[in-house]
Amino acid sequence: MKVETRHCAAITALALAALWIVWPRWLAPDHADPCARPDVLTVTGLIRGTVPAGERRERLSRDLIQWSEGTVPDLGAPRDPLVFRIVRNYDVLKAAERPLMLLPQVVEPEDVSLELADAPGGPLPIHVVKSTGSPGFHVVAYLYAFGNEPVDTPFFAQLGGVFDELRGGRRPLTVFLVSGRATEETLAARRARAIGWIVDAWAQFQVLCVDHARHPSRAG
Repeated sequence: MKVETRHCAAITALALAALWIVWPRWLAPDHADPCARPDVLTVTGLIRGTVPAGERRERLSRDLIQWSEGTVPDLGAPRDPLVFRIVRNYDVLKAAERPLMLLPQVVEPEDVSLELADAPGGPLPIHVVKSTGSPGFHVVAYLYAFGNEPVDTPFFAQLGGVFDELRGGRRPLTVFLVSGRATEETLAARRARAIGWIVDAWAQFQVLCVDHARHPSRAG
């Protein structure tokens, strides 16, 4: 189909108008947190088997809205608890680029796998890392939640919802991460404890972010 010359000016004006509306929202979109009770997410003591250490408020910014940390006791190693981080960030790609940088120590991965863990509401895609080192090393487990949904690859999740975000605002990425020292003899137990804590953390996240939205009268 041939576009008549007399229509070109109108088409160009419409394209520029659309670009004028879309481009600023693409560069600096509004924030839209789908969690029903984000104000309670920092109360990590509600997560079963968690000892909170508080919030790192000095790390917070317009995009980075939560940085919670603490420990996870392990009955198999009472003197060596796991450490956890829960970090929420509207800069999704930056948050997902190097999750191991959230740890208090440098961890060089030797083996990385994706495990589907049974959880209320469906399986969780949990990344499990074994670091370099011998005889001791670190085992790390982490989960991404984009908005209120667990995802294995945040980049593709955000890409798939880009037009929804232009209309309704950008959703945050939540990273649940837990780590601890291990040996070959303790690896299986430490790995299971780490994954179990993420499942518990996710269950509490659902209560606050999803279940409360469906049944607001259940929360205080």
